[in-house]
Amino acid sequence: MNTWQGMMNIGNQFFNQQNWPEAERYYEDAIFLLEERLVKNPRCVESIQGWICAYHNLAEMFNRAGKFEDAQRCLFIPHQSMLRIYQDQQSDEDLQLIALKAIKLTLNPLLEFAKEHPPCEACLAELESQLELAYGDHRTYH
Repeated sequence: MNTWQGMMNIGNQFFNQQNWPEAERYYEDAIFLLEERLVKNPRCVESIQGWICAYHNLAEMFNRAGKFEDAQRCLFIPHQSMLRIYQDQQSDEDLQLIALKAIKLTLNPLLEFAKEHPPCEACLAELESQLELAYGDHRTYH
């Protein structure tokens, strides 16, 4: 299977077997395939969601393996990417709206992770302030 979904399914099988190295390899392969798709079509919501999911699967795998810094990194990568797109004044409004909706997918897992593995106070305050951004944004899109 050379589809990102196939890679994710195989990664999930290895994850369930707690075969972390193989699960990691397949999740990373899925991320690579999704990034190729996103270069061609950055507005593809399915690809964005799959990309976020693959990183979240990696984060959960690292968390279970006790690699907490790697887990946190895998949660931050999609979150910060979507945040950058949303805040980029050069991005068109459609892409910014997609990124804002994606932030809702990335922020909560980071906050949940922070309950178990607290970041510094400044980082936690920044994440909490982003709740208003994600859930209190009232900009009008046309």
